[in-house]
Amino acid sequence: MPSLAPWLSVSDPVFPVHAFAGLQALSREQGWQFQLPADSGNGTARISYQQARGVLTMLQARYGRGLALWSGSRKALPQLSYLAEGLLAQATLGEALQFAMQFQRVAGAMTGLHAGLSGQHLIIRAEALFADPELEDFLALDHLTTALMTARQLGGAAVTAQRLELRCRGLSEQSALEQLFGCRIVFGADENRIVLPAGIATQEIRKNAPAPAAQAKQRCEMAIRELDGVQKPTLLQRISSEHWDAMTAAAAAESVHMSERAFHRALAREGVRFAVQTEQLRMQKARAALLAGESSELLAERLGYADERSFRRAFQRVHGLSPAQYRRLQAASAVN
Repeated sequence: MPSLAPWLSVSDPVFPVHAFAGLQALSREQGWQFQLPADSGNGTARISYQQARGVLTMLQARYGRGLALWSGSRKALPQLSYLAEGLLAQATLGEALQFAMQFQRVAGAMTGLHAGLSGQHLIIRAEALFADPELEDFLALDHLTTALMTARQLGGAAVTAQRLELRCRGLSEQSALEQLFGCRIVFGADENRIVLPAGIATQEIRKNAPAPAAQAKQRCEMAIRELDGVQKPTLLQRISSEHWDAMTAAAAAESVHMSERAFHRALAREGVRFAVQTEQLRMQKARAALLAGESSELLAERLGYADERSFRRAFQRVHGLSPAQYRRLQAASAVN
């Protein structure tokens, strides 16, 4: 049964076991031995994020973060459940991507993927669903790799990436990354994302499925309903979408009808500290605004800092750079 929390919890058994398809394929190839979490007892092969994390942290510790590359590259359309049927029923790759973003949880996504056009680029970025610094970058690489492999299955070899940006500082599998993605790899980025040419969005799907798009969507909607509780946003998604970074903890607690004490206990069960998570969100907004040319003075006021000096100090503490230094560094990176 799902938890009573006003968000999708790490303990909710909503993730289908077929989300481990890539790791299972690897284990068969390599002769690895690992035990998938047991069925949650509701008659379906679903597990919670907490259960999945036990296996994933063990495998990452044993084989390294680069394991995410090999896992993601071995997931194909047949492992995406009803989502694959919906993707094949779309007319263009852009429509397929939007369909995938809407119904990605049907395929067991443990990281949120978002696709959108930005100028001459189509960007697919990974956003953590749960507060888990140990696995966040691992899951992002796994899911971004799966996204590119799926796009190539739908659109053919012409689907090429221009750049893969990763938050981690490096991987021993860099040459394998470059070979698989066929593009430049940028380490130490602000977020995990793939940058592709915008024109890919209009590329036709190579082979449409016999099922009409409306019927495929209906099947995915039914699958979502059957995953009890999966439609709820996660805690991190609520913090972002409801702008809790502009609230006090007391106000955020009131918005979910909890006492402040119960609210902090509920956050702790999800591995979240209110002050830390809301500052991370403010810094995310600050980075985007600085690159868009907004001044530190305006940013300080908009993000709720006492003054520009307070904002500069907070930014320096988080990034090791002043806002001006960060802007210059990013401008130089863009030129290179």
